[in-house]
This record gives sequence, structure tokens and C-alpha cells, in this order.
Amino acid sequence: MFHALKDILEENSKNTNSLPLEIWVGDSKEIYQGVHRYLKRLKNLKISLPPVVIFPGHPFQISKFADYIQMPTLLNCNRFSTKVLVKMGKKYHWVAKWFWKCLWFLGKKWPIDRKYGYLVLAPFSSVGKRVKAKELSDDEAFEELSTNWRKYWWGLYLEAGSGNFGNSISKRLELVKKSKEFVQDRNALLLTGGGIQTIEQVVGLTKAGSDIIVVSTVLEKADNPKELILEFLKAVQGK
Repeated sequence: MFHALKDILEENSKNTNSLPLEIWVGDSKEIYQGVHRYLKRLKNLKISLPPVVIFPGHPFQISKFADYIQMPTLLNCNRFSTKVLVKMGKKYHWVAKWFWKCLWFLGKKWPIDRKYGYLVLAPFSSVGKRVKAKELSDDEAFEELSTNWRKYWWGLYLEAGSGNFGNSISKRLELVKKSKEFVQDRNALLLTGGGIQTIEQVVGLTKAGSDIIVVSTVLEKADNPKELILEFLKAVQGK
């Protein structure tokens, strides 16, 4: 998928309206090399890029080659073990951050951390199983996020599970709309993702109030990811 993204970035380098809002980089399987290798390839393009964001699955994926790093607080998790706290960044993400900063990158550019609420809506998805997320109705999910909201959060991410096509976040538009009203009043952004694979789903989420729509698995599996990325971008822009 890198080559598809590279072509889009190079072809539209002077037309930022035709580019993704952000480029998120993450890897839940290859702990270290995958993310760093991808980030270096992006930075070596020598063109103007949208903000590059790390969506970390492990502390070793923190890198100086990104502009931002997502630091979530898990909202509906049954297992706040040390492993989850360190891997997902509940409260102690600064441990890994300062460990790496002191050892390797002291005095050099460091990605800005963006703290946000992370609500996993699919307990049987891969991420749901990892953090042992609780199954929530729309009302329960809204109560969870509104009760535990922190004023310093940059945003809220409603996650239905990567590749969870059967229970896409697009099936919970009422929750998306209600969450948008809530975060907008607090000058925060609403992110949605999980199971997105069609233009219609992207249009629905956009109209419901999503500020950022995260799409990954369907692009990785697409025969022509470049064409699909462009179609998604046009849908978000209402073209």
C-alpha cells in the first residue's frame, strides 16, 4: 500500500485538498522494525506531507520520524494490567517515552503526544480481545465516555475493531452523532474506525459528524488501493 500512498502524495503535493488529513502508521505484529521502516520511507519522499501519526501497539514503536503519537486512555477495559497499561498508554506512557528519549533521542525532535479517549465497541475483535473490552449498548457507551471524560483530551476515538466488517462502526451512527455533539462542546475531535469498506459507510460517518475516519484493513487487502483511497477522499470531501 506504500506505493499507492506515495503516488497520491506526489501527484497532489501542491493540492492539499486532495490529500488525507493525516497518515497513521501502526503495526500490531512487528513490534519495532515495521513502523520505523515505514516512517523513514515516508520522510525520505522529500515532499510536503500531511501530519504523520504513530498509532502505537508497543512502546518500541515511538519514533522521532513522526509528527504526533496517539496516547489513548482505555474507557471500557476489564483488564488494566501492567501489560495493557504500558502497551496501550493508559497512564504510564511517559515511562516508555522518557526511556527511549534518554537512551536514543535526547535533544532531538520528538513526536507530540495526543491524549484521547479510546472506546472499543467490539469486544470480539482483535483489539477487543487484547484489552478485554466490555460489550456496550449505545447508551452504555455514551455514559462511559461522558462519565470518564478528561478536559485535556485531544479527542475521542470510537473503535469497532480493525477488519470487523460484520459490525462496522457505520452501524452505530446514532452513537456517532451523540458523541460528536458531546466532544464538539468540549473543543475536541471525534475519530471513528473499524470495519469500514464502502463509500456509503464513509459518507454516513461524515454526515454523522466524524472529524477523522480511520481506514486500514480494506486498503491493505484491496487490489487497487490507490483508486480506493481516492474514492474515500472524494466521499469525505463531498465530491
